[in-house]
Amino acid sequence: MAPDVPQPVLDYLGTEKTVTLATASADGVPHASTFMYVNNGSTLYFWARPTSTTAQHVQANPRVSFAIDEYVPDWNKAKGIQGDGRCELVSDGDEVAHVVGLFADRFPSPSSGASTTNITFFKITPTALQFIDNEGARIGVSEDEFGMHFHREQVLSE
Repeated sequence: MAPDVPQPVLDYLGTEKTVTLATASADGVPHASTFMYVNNGSTLYFWARPTSTTAQHVQANPRVSFAIDEYVPDWNKAKGIQGDGRCELVSDGDEVAHVVGLFADRFPSPSSGASTTNITFFKITPTALQFIDNEGARIGVSEDEFGMHFHREQVLSE
């Protein structure tokens, strides 16, 4: 059964388009890449070339961390998601077809019906999610403090 993730988090996942994914090799060498993604609830899907560093890392070590956000000049309007999860290859043909459809709906382009034989689809099942939402949170910093505080809520933890 899918975890109960609050609707504002799911809404945010449905509006953003890129995820920065952090992986590590079997011996701990870190790597980060940004991908277009689609989601089905809190489950994220992305694609990568099978020979990419990300694909190689995921096959050796399925534990990942990720961030979804966008820059806004007014930090009082900042939103984002930070998460951890397990990443795996999508190998079921029906699931691949579903994911291809999700990508075609979210990223319509002339190539949305093109062959997918040269790429691999991956699924991230979150084990932890934090939602950052500064809107209406009345947060800030004192005049002698640099930076900003962020309103962060743990919305999933397994």
